[in-house]
Amino acid sequence: MNARLFLLPLISFTFFNFLPLSTSGQNLITFDDISYSDGGTTIVLGVSITNGYAGLDWGNFAALNVPMEASLYGTNGYYYGMVSAPSVAVNFGGTAAEIDSPGTNFNFLSVYLTGAWNSNLNIEVQGFNGTNLLYDEIVVASATSPTLFVFNYLDIDRLTFNSFGGQPAGFPSGGGEQFAMDNMSFEFVPEPSTVLLTALGALALCALLKRKPG
Repeated sequence: MNARLFLLPLISFTFFNFLPLSTSGQNLITFDDISYSDGGTTIVLGVSITNGYAGLDWGNFAALNVPMEASLYGTNGYYYGMVSAPSVAVNFGGTAAEIDSPGTNFNFLSVYLTGAWNSNLNIEVQGFNGTNLLYDEIVVASATSPTLFVFNYLDIDRLTFNSFGGQPAGFPSGGGEQFAMDNMSFEFVPEPSTVLLTALGALALCALLKRKPG
């Protein structure tokens, strides 16, 4: 009887303390902390986003120094897509790009997207868990203002971006199916904690006590 009286508050404490741990807190990636130095005094126009940045792995994404790019080539979708200065992320060459979580799964919440050269640029965003495609949405991005797209892709480990279509926006200095990405919001989903394991053990023990005669 005393063991049962002890287990009930333990289980309740564990359950209600585990609920806030279902995610590890929202993260906002602005890309503005990326350095454009070549290691010396020279500032470069763009750099590849390296694996480990913001705890994620990045495939075919580069960070662009937007003020420098605008000073060299004039305004375009990179400039108009900059939500916070000085950087945006770019799918290099306008080809497919990818974000992976090597440690734990994550929730992809929202991001600002803008067509770099094309108006009404189509961007297909897919979310995977392992080899399973869980989410697949095509959004249409403007070339003259950033659009906030809310995705709420939950418990995934991989995102892919594929851009296509649209019409040239009339920018004089280039063309292609690249997009600008800024202020990406996501949160990691922790693995089951020792707190949850304790709760499961307590539940199992409680079941055994109920079976015990007398």
